Amino acid sequence: MPLVSIIIPVYNGSNYLAEAIDSALNQTYDNCEIIVINDGSNDNGATERIAKSYGNKIKYYSKENGGVASALNFGINMMEGEYFSWLSHDDIYYPEKIRKEVEAVLASGDRTILVQAEYEFYHMGTQTLTPTNYSKYYSIDEITNSVFSVLQLQLHACSALIHRSHFERVGKFDEKIYTVQDIDMWFRIFRNQKSLFIPEVLHKVREHEEAGSNTISCYARETGAAYLKLVQCFDYKEMERVFGDAAAFLCRMAGFVKSYGQSEELKKIIEILENTPQHDCKEEQVSIQQLNAYLAGISGNSKKDIAIFGAGQYGIRVKYELESRMIKPKYFIDNNIEKWGKEIDGIPCISMEEAEKRKEEMLVIVAQRTLTPALQQVKTLGFPYYIAKQEIDAKILHTFPAMSRKEEWLK
Repeated sequence: MPLVSIIIPVYNGSNYLAEAIDSALNQTYDNCEIIVINDGSNDNGATERIAKSYGNKIKYYSKENGGVASALNFGINMMEGEYFSWLSHDDIYYPEKIRKEVEAVLASGDRTILVQAEYEFYHMGTQTLTPTNYSKYYSIDEITNSVFSVLQLQLHACSALIHRSHFERVGKFDEKIYTVQDIDMWFRIFRNQKSLFIPEVLHKVREHEEAGSNTISCYARETGAAYLKLVQCFDYKEMERVFGDAAAFLCRMAGFVKSYGQSEELKKIIEILENTPQHDCKEEQVSIQQLNAYLAGISGNSKKDIAIFGAGQYGIRVKYELESRMIKPKYFIDNNIEKWGKEIDGIPCISMEEAEKRKEEMLVIVAQRTLTPALQQVKTLGFPYYIAKQEIDAKILHTFPAMSRKEEWLK
């Protein structure tokens, strides 16, 4: 039973910290140390009082504010465990998280093998849960192949279990990065490694307005810069080895960067995409025909107008990837009244009420991260043809982009 260090970095986290600590203490695996790092909270001691109330059940440290990466590095320096497990102060581990991951490692015969798992999003407004279900849409071989899950934004920082030797191999978190330090770190750790994947939900990610992705102003800029940097680390052969097709991978990365509004990074990724070796035109055509047939099958074997429910990051990503396969969505649908009647990324955004009048004519792609409430809304309103973006992501990734007609969609 190797010791596992659960490290909880926290800044002004008095509203959720106790639940996170409790979930760490309630692990069915008995050999854990829990390290809470207070990253210079300025909430009149509220965060510190909660942490100290646990006494010697946890190890508590306070430091000057330096960002999540600095708090994690502080914890790594203090940890005594053989394994590192990150728990965000606003997330929750399910009781068997550590036990199941350690058992998987020991059963593999390789104590240093990396571990990832399914998780679920908790939408606080509707109190609904949306499980990830990656193992339903992708093969385990894909998910565990090098950085496939990292660059797909599938690997959540808190779902991983990391042997401490990997920090000796690639270094610690980059303290110059304030918001996407996990993507940078997991890329370095997982690149060219095989990992284990546990197809069970082992932790809960809380979706709320105070999350750093919503409140830290440099989030979009850092995300765009990180993705460009990581894409530039690859040659076409590695793209193909990890993702199956270099052009499909680059289209996905371009969609990610575009959704964050980072035009300069998008331009540079498109330049790489423009120089990608072309497929055989017949293979490309057949691949796109198969995607069209799949979408038609969801629409009762007839062609429907495609409407994307969610005019945000997820919606812009799926629109970009469909257009690269010569499939042109006609509408965005959104519940946000401020978006109605406006063009979003070149197509009109309509209200759900207006969409309902045309529901027999359209295939709705629900493109939102916290999927459950959106799917419930579509079902309740009686839309006959719909699918979640998450369900077609793998289909799109496995479809060759129309590189022979790239001048029609590469703008």
